[in-house]
Formats: sequence, C-alpha cells, structure tokens
Amino acid sequence: MVFSSENITTLNNNTISVLVTGPGSAHTCFSVAQFLSKNKVDLAVNVGIAGSFDFNITKGSVLHVIKDRFADLGVVQNDESFTDIFEMGLISKDKFPYQDGWIHTQAPQNINMDLPEVIGVTVNMVSGSQNSINRLKQKYNPDIESMEGAAFLFSCKMMHTPCLQIRSVSNYVEPRNKNNWNIPLAIETLNDYLIRLLEKL
Repeated sequence: MVFSSENITTLNNNTISVLVTGPGSAHTCFSVAQFLSKNKVDLAVNVGIAGSFDFNITKGSVLHVIKDRFADLGVVQNDESFTDIFEMGLISKDKFPYQDGWIHTQAPQNINMDLPEVIGVTVNMVSGSQNSINRLKQKYNPDIESMEGAAFLFSCKMMHTPCLQIRSVSNYVEPRNKNNWNIPLAIETLNDYLIRLLEKL
C-alpha cells in the first residue's frame, strides 16, 4: 500500500494519483477505501495483469473488464464442488453493490474505451491445477482471472466512485507453468494503452 505526493502528476488539467495497493483482495479493499475516504476522485481506474481462460485472447491483449466477482469466497464441498457465499445464504446476491453476485464497472458514458469487453473473476489463490480451473470455468464462465479486480470494484462502489478495470493478459489460466508467462509484454501494452486513454480525458 504505497501513496505519497510523489505519486501525483497532472495531464490535460487532470490530477492523476497513483495508488499501489499490494496483491490480493484484502490489501486492495483497505488501501482503496482508505484513499477514497480522504480524497475526492472523479474516476478510479484499476490496472494490472491477468490470466486468460480464453486461449483465443493473445498475450499482451489489453481488455476492459465490465464485471467481476469474488470467485473463491465460500466453501469447497466433499465432492470438490464450490458453494459461494450467496448460495450459502450469507448475503443476498443482489445486495448492493452486487447484481446477481457480480460487481459491474461504472464508467462515465463519455469515455470511449475502445477495448474488447470481458468478464473477470477475482481469487486470492491463483488457479494452478486443472481441477480448480475447471471449477471456475464451469461455475462462472469467466474470460480472465486476477487477484484484485472485484475488491477494487467493491470498494469503489461502496464509496460511490465511478470506476473502471483494465487488464493486460500476461498468461493463460492453465496448470501452473511460469515459462509460458510474458509479464514484460503485458506491462508494455498496458502502459501504452493507459497513456492513450489518459490523453483523451
């Protein structure tokens, strides 16, 4: 969780603050909520890398995640099936900020993302076995996986802040093999897109 005056810049009369939340839902929820409680923000943008369930999406592709959800918040049953907190009856799947268990982005209508739209899931333990991968695909049919997306959207929606999530694909969601990852490419294409987006605001 990193923020200081050195993380502030301006572009086209817009003040841009950069917040490094740290990995995972807990770090992200706290740091985003803490920042938004102290600062008025017109638009919050979550950026980072992601794994793609869809092998037709090339590595380095930059994507607009239009909705996301917590995909490992619940219990694994004896038969290895997963029951989430909504199915357990712990919380309504339509209680704000959820819509059928999903959290949707809330971007201003005047922003043209010009990106493919995808559906994300958020996990605290990255999928590294075929069983866990199959479980997520069968239950939620996501396009990409990250460790922070839903937590960011949850915090922003609870703080009534317009929000976007942009991800660049660094790897495919498959039995763990880091030799197949390309993080430098994902970061390069993500940075290139962000510069173009910020120049349009």
